[in-house]
Amino acid sequence: MFTNISLYDQSIDLPGTALGTFALNGSGTVLFEVSGQTQNFGQKKKGQLVKTVETGLMGIINGVTDGSVHNLNPSDYENIPESSSTPGF
Repeated sequence: MFTNISLYDQSIDLPGTALGTFALNGSGTVLFEVSGQTQNFGQKKKGQLVKTVETGLMGIINGVTDGSVHNLNPSDYENIPESSSTPGF
């Protein structure tokens, strides 16, 4: 199970970013944010970060392909706490 899942302020406009551009056009977005400057990490830590994103992406892909995404309760989204920081600032 993942921890530290949070939402960014939904009124944030991030011009010039893919995330901001897709969101401004009405598309749903998911940001997998991982820690640190990867050039300072060893192979093991880099592998852990890759696995974290891979697990999230595969969860989305599998949920769409097997249809289980339709069993999700959209109101659960409202229970995700808002992040205490703004991305990129």
